[in-house]
Amino acid sequence: MTAEQLLSIGEVASQTGVTVAALRHYDEVGVVVPATRVGGKRRFAEDAVGRVNFVRRAQRFGFSLEDIRNMLASSGGSHHGLLDDRIRVLRAQQQELAKMIVLLEGLQECGCEVLSECTAMTT
Repeated sequence: MTAEQLLSIGEVASQTGVTVAALRHYDEVGVVVPATRVGGKRRFAEDAVGRVNFVRRAQRFGFSLEDIRNMLASSGGSHHGLLDDRIRVLRAQQQELAKMIVLLEGLQECGCEVLSECTAMTT
């Protein structure tokens, strides 16, 4: 891979919406590692954009950076236990979110002037 094919940290930040400081932190903790350094500056392979997007999405849903690093660094299927655990948690959250959506839709349709007195709250 030539230097022209590598992305600067600013380009990765621009393409992912992540700050340069966050990318440096991701590098420090080992979740997104630059392909090389050119003139002391981090240069990333194009696949780093997808990896950064995965890291951000995983963080939004409760994965710690340590969990993400361990999962991405795993080999021989060792990540399956972590994935199974997170899938169980996410499915439970999904069910709770579905219930909350139904409740909010009921509140929206009830026409009550004061939500705290709405009978839809008790269902």
